[in-house]
Formats: sequence, structure tokens, C-alpha cells
Amino acid sequence: PKSSLCIASLRPMQPDGAEIEQGRKCRTYGCSSVVVEEACVGDSEDIEYSQFLVNGLTSKASSEFKFSGLTGSTNGHFGGVQANNQVKWKRVQQ
Repeated sequence: PKSSLCIASLRPMQPDGAEIEQGRKCRTYGCSSVVVEEACVGDSEDIEYSQFLVNGLTSKASSEFKFSGLTGSTNGHFGGVQANNQVKWKRVQQ
């Protein structure tokens, strides 16, 4: 129906930040929102991961040519998380 709302559900902390690309792709299928299940679990990565999701899913910048923060990311000042989407989350490695 015209008044219906489509919400996609995504798995968190996928290899190479794939949840960002999947979330963006959902928009082309008519989804107006995404839920990343278990994105926040009460550990030390909640804030950083939430920022990664919000920035990745709402940014209009190209995901292929992402230069913002490159210097800080490569020298370790920003943790290197958003530099190239090759994120190594501690939660996944445990």
C-alpha cells in the first residue's frame, strides 16, 4: 500500500564495511530506513561503530573516492577506521 513503510535489517560489522553498501542499496529498493541489528551492545566500540554507520549511511560522498581524514587515519590519530572501510572491529575478532 501507498502508506506502507519498508525497513531493511542488516547484520553489523561485516567484512570491509559491507553493511554500508547494503544499506545504501536498500534505498534503491524503496526502503526508507535500515536497522543494523546488534550495532550497540554496550562495549567500547559502540560509539565509534555508530559514528561509522551514521557517516557511511548518510553521507552523499562517494564510497569509492573517500579522502576525508586520510592523513589522520593513516598516521593513527583517528584509529584508521573510516579511511578505507577495511575495518577490524575487536568485537568480531573475539
